[in-house]
Amino acid sequence: MIEFRLKKTEKVLFYDVGANIGTHSLAIAKIFQNMVAIRSFEAQRLIFYMLCGTIALNGLNNISLENIAVSDIDRSFVDIHLPDYTKSNNFGGFELASAERSDNHNMTKSTYESVETRTLDSYGEAVDFIKMDIEGMEDKALRGAVNVIDKNRPICFIEILKTDKEFVSNFFRSRAYTGFKKQDDLILIPAEYKITMQNLSQVL
Repeated sequence: MIEFRLKKTEKVLFYDVGANIGTHSLAIAKIFQNMVAIRSFEAQRLIFYMLCGTIALNGLNNISLENIAVSDIDRSFVDIHLPDYTKSNNFGGFELASAERSDNHNMTKSTYESVETRTLDSYGEAVDFIKMDIEGMEDKALRGAVNVIDKNRPICFIEILKTDKEFVSNFFRSRAYTGFKKQDDLILIPAEYKITMQNLSQVL
């Protein structure tokens, strides 16, 4: 899908929303090099530091890093009950806010910390591709990305495991996107691209 976008533009802007330690950012930055610019968002401060280390150790200069929580309110702060990073926890599955289908019930928690919230609209960038995996906050992030999605028509890869699935589906259906389900993720493509995904169920 990134290659498809590169047929229309010299450089793709990729948003990695919920970057964790940089798995997607690292792979895409290395594969596409100077043909892609990446903005990676990670809300957990200690995980963000690991993300910074991943990028620095790999000598990548096509990635910008943001230690913020992507949401529907710009430049506010949210208090999060951090996991205990000295214990065995699924830090990638940590939820900043209550999720519809939480799996954090047995997560060992530690201290509280405030993290700044930003909307994707506030960046005002011509984004081509949005990957979003933020453990139940996907619906809030989309509410804060109405303008950037309506204006730029990016391809989106959204996890729907813990979020309001109906809202996400209706959000993209009303914007003439086609959607394909891959396990707990939706691949959402502007209908005018006329792209189909083999071996995946079309749900929009």
